[in-house]
Order: sequence, then structure tokens, then C-alpha cells
Amino acid sequence: MIRYFFTRQFLGYLAVGGVAALLHWLARVVLSVWMPFTWAVVFAYSVGVSVAFVLNSLFVFSRSAKAKHKQARDFVIVNLAFLPIVWYASILLNDALRQMGMMRYTEELAHGMALAIPMFATFLIYKFFAFRDAAFKSR
Repeated sequence: MIRYFFTRQFLGYLAVGGVAALLHWLARVVLSVWMPFTWAVVFAYSVGVSVAFVLNSLFVFSRSAKAKHKQARDFVIVNLAFLPIVWYASILLNDALRQMGMMRYTEELAHGMALAIPMFATFLIYKFFAFRDAAFKSR
């Protein structure tokens, strides 16, 4: 299983994920002006998921044998499953940083760290479920 992380595809996934995470994070910063941190994380998640789907389907998993609407459906299912993890981790990390005495930029740092938590698991789930490669399907 670990061999899948030493591929060009995984490096592409990291690049795409970095762009999507950055836009997700920036959307959360902007949304935090109008709503509490916890809700901003939830709403910004849709920005990150949308960007991630488009970029992953174009650049990382372009050989997928699945129809786009099924890719999108499965991608959304995977990301909805991970939303509570990112949301709760953001809250816990924010609280932990504040308890350690850090008072500035805790929300920004906590949210950034929480976005990285599902990285390895989602790559494998996308590869073998959401975007299942044509080459993998025939094995």
C-alpha cells in the first residue's frame, strides 16, 4: 500500500490538494468575518471540495474509467465523511493552541493543520473508489 505514495500521481495529488486547501483556508478566513469560526470551516469546506474535484479529475486521476457524475458523487461522499474530522480537529487544535498560551492566529493555524489530517487516506480512497483508474479496474 505504501508504494502508492511514492508515485508521480501522489505528487500531483499533493500539489492539487495544496491549491484546494489554500483556497479552502482563504475562504474560511473571509467567511470568518461574517460568521463564527466553526461555521466558517464548514462552509469553506465546499470551496475546497469543489476545487479539489475539478483539479483532481483533470490532472491527477484523468485516466478514470468512471463517468464524471459518478466521480463527483463518490468524491462528495468521501469528503462528507471527512468533514466532521476536519471540523472537529479545527476546533480542538484551536482550543489547544489557546490553552498553550498562543492568542494570535490560532484559528488560522488550527484550520491549516486540520486540513492536512485526511491527506493520505483520501488519496487512497480517491484512487480506488472515487476515480478508480481504468488500469486498476482490469486487474
